[in-house]
Amino acid sequence: MGRFDDIGKLMLLPLADIEPGQEFSPPTFMLAAAAASLQHTPEQRNWVPIVVQETGDYQYQVVSNHFVYAAANAADLDKVWCIVIDPHEDNIQQAKILSQEIVPKVNLRSASREIIEAALRYVMGQPGSPLKGIDLAKVTNHLEEADKSYWADLSPISTLKCGITKGKKLDALKQVFSLSPLAEGSKPERQKLEDLPTPELKKLAKEYGLAGYSKLKKVELIALLKSVPEIGA
Repeated sequence: MGRFDDIGKLMLLPLADIEPGQEFSPPTFMLAAAAASLQHTPEQRNWVPIVVQETGDYQYQVVSNHFVYAAANAADLDKVWCIVIDPHEDNIQQAKILSQEIVPKVNLRSASREIIEAALRYVMGQPGSPLKGIDLAKVTNHLEEADKSYWADLSPISTLKCGITKGKKLDALKQVFSLSPLAEGSKPERQKLEDLPTPELKKLAKEYGLAGYSKLKKVELIALLKSVPEIGA
């Protein structure tokens, strides 16, 4: 294990030396047709390589392109073409995204309006989506304009009064949105709250669902906001 000179190489590996990375059950028709296409080519070669990581000496595990692996098994191939990946978490995630095995998530803190809208359209277009019927422009506007620098997770979305409530609708957004972790030392400081104008403080209090903020003065608003663990800690 640890032959790092193999990383990035296109290699012809024995299928018996490769184990699946996850349970994968493609439609029977698709699998049978793909297996037949492998068997009917003179070289019986998979022109789309399987992405694998090394797990031991001459032992590998599928990272992405699980369909190709399943088709090669169904075709009873002896060897398959593979690319050995550096098993860093980010590399594995990228491989799964590019092979469309997982849905990519965008960072809601920095996503543009166009990306936010595209992500919402994707979720709305899924069969049985709980977001069908929402006002796309309204939700997009609220997500773009909200001050997300204080958010620890996506829960404050349910307080924006844009039609996204806790439960299935909020969970649906978790398919496509994430919040990048705050860098060390970048948690909002007390002084930053004091620098915000009163309307912004009230807007922030509203996003966190804090009660009684509308009639508070600036000093009182700051004290109220500091009571929120992710803001005041």
